[in-house]
Amino acid sequence: MAQILIVEDNELNLKLMKDILEAQSYTVDTALDGQQGLDKALHNDYALILLDIQMPVVSGYDFLRTFNKKTPVIVVSACAMENEVNKAKELGCVDYIPKPIQLMEFLNTVKKYLK
Repeated sequence: MAQILIVEDNELNLKLMKDILEAQSYTVDTALDGQQGLDKALHNDYALILLDIQMPVVSGYDFLRTFNKKTPVIVVSACAMENEVNKAKELGCVDYIPKPIQLMEFLNTVKKYLK
């Protein structure tokens, strides 16, 4: 099954997403700050990356500016104003899921990029 990286500094949000994905038989790796996430993303092959924008050390925007692999990145963030969504998409994210996540929307968006 596909391996997914979740880059999220809020441990409750991280656990929620990880539990949801593992219940669907996905393999999940995690990072609690943007730099750790970037290091993992650059040195491992993931099928998908889920990324928060407001992160310590390296922000989600800086992650997107630096990350240059073809792996699809979905931003999962409470920063869901139109200008923030547009900025993330301009920097290369393929989709944007607002927090708090809605279970079916979350799963459907993840599955869309793992086909």
